[in-house]
Amino acid sequence: METAPAANGCSGGRRLQEEEPAARWCAVTGGRGFMARHLVAALLRSGEWRVRVTDLAPKITLDPVEEKGLLGEALRDGRAVYDSVNVCDITQLTKAFQGVEVVFHTAAADPDINDFQLHYKVNVEGTKNVIDACVTCKVKRLIYTSSSGVVFDGVHGLFDVDESMPYPNKFPDAYAQSKAEAEKLVRNSNGICELLTCSIRPGSIFGPGDTIVPHLLSHWRTMCGYKDIKELLAVGGWARASIIPNNAPTTGVKAN
Repeated sequence: METAPAANGCSGGRRLQEEEPAARWCAVTGGRGFMARHLVAALLRSGEWRVRVTDLAPKITLDPVEEKGLLGEALRDGRAVYDSVNVCDITQLTKAFQGVEVVFHTAAADPDINDFQLHYKVNVEGTKNVIDACVTCKVKRLIYTSSSGVVFDGVHGLFDVDESMPYPNKFPDAYAQSKAEAEKLVRNSNGICELLTCSIRPGSIFGPGDTIVPHLLSHWRTMCGYKDIKELLAVGGWARASIIPNNAPTTGVKAN
């Protein structure tokens, strides 16, 4: 039986070997945090990305589930790598972002520590370093994990709020204030050297590995009478929302 000729007119049953597309790399700062672990997993599952996981620890330590799962496999076969990076060190960031197309910036100081100097250094100055490193390395997109707290005044609840909500005149804590300052930096850097930026404002995030649900269950009576009842967001939803801006068109778009 003869083999049908290929579309280009060649015969003999030979198939054209399609060139394997070049690997697309992204980086996730704070990549060992609760939310970021789910984001890294979602990026790897997509099959579109190789992921550079960055965090403070000198080396990555996987729990038994991770070791046997997607992340462990990706670290072994090269689809993921780990770099020890402090966002306060622009030299480390610039090295980590080499060859990276998209940066997901999730690193932040502990919101439970109400220390303005700490939050300013990590959340504001650290974000500025991330932006500068993105520009230096010609990163195409920066997706920043902000917080719904940037528009919370500590008194009035947030209902049906969108991006048109202004920042409050006074913030309830150092974390919210610093995240708002960082968000402004991200917004103002949009378009610099063709860098596209986007900020995402999740509320309290829950899911496998979280600490919020046990806390809520143990304090539900208090929380039900507390004015700062924020929207709860499943961590898988946040991970998908973080990836969506990366699929937006690049021409004529200013993603703030």
